[in-house]
Amino acid sequence: MRMVFAGAVAGAALRTPVARAGFTLLPVLSLGLLCPVPSLVLALRRRSRADWSAFVAFSAVLAAWLTELALTPVDTHGALFALDVLLIALSTAGAATHAWRAWPQRPTGE
Repeated sequence: MRMVFAGAVAGAALRTPVARAGFTLLPVLSLGLLCPVPSLVLALRRRSRADWSAFVAFSAVLAAWLTELALTPVDTHGALFALDVLLIALSTAGAATHAWRAWPQRPTGE
């Protein structure tokens, strides 16, 4: 009985606006390095295929960005620069937007 109650309390704590804002800011404050974390938390909580797909997608973006970072020279121009900007935008703004929109909100009746 206590396990069920503890799970309900933990689930309610993750619905607070502070938790939602914190998980939204995590990819931005880490400059995209922790972009898969909000999606992983959602996938572990909900266990839905869409949440796992989002986690895999943001993990792939992070892997591509780190690979691009390792293989790209310091001075980039043209397509390489555009790819860098795209990967950084996906890992920061994309992950933050996904975390804000997909995160469960507290019901209005509470």
